[in-house]
Order: sequence, then structure tokens, then C-alpha cells
Amino acid sequence: MTIGDLVRVHWGTCDWSGTEGVDWGYALGVVTGEIVWWDLANADEGHEIYPCGDAEILFRGERVNYNIGRLEILNASR
Repeated sequence: MTIGDLVRVHWGTCDWSGTEGVDWGYALGVVTGEIVWWDLANADEGHEIYPCGDAEILFRGERVNYNIGRLEILNASR
């Protein structure tokens, strides 16, 4: 994942409870800035989240930091 990649963003509830399009859904975003991978060596035991980290994305007209595990690369910029 690099700056400029188009990503599909999963927003809302992680367990898909509720109504799609109201409580959760998918939308497009673009990676616009820093990508930070979390240090798994310092993660709490029993908490495996992969991939782990945050990326700055342009989503719904705003730059926000978003969990990488909720992003799917649609086209790589390189």
C-alpha cells in the first residue's frame, strides 16, 4: 500500500450487524499520506489483528487515519 492507491473502505460496524448502507458499507478512498504499521512485538497477548496499522486516506472529502485492515487495494499506484 502506497500513497495514491485507490482503496475500498469498509465503514461502520465491523460485525456487519444492522443494515448495509445505513450501519455499515463500502466506499472508495485514496491513500493520501503516512502509512504506519503497528509494532506487533508490543501488541497485547491474544490480540492478533492483521494487517495491523493505519493509513491516511481521503474518504468522503476528508483526510482521516483509517485501520489498514478495513482497506482493500483496488489498484496499486506503482
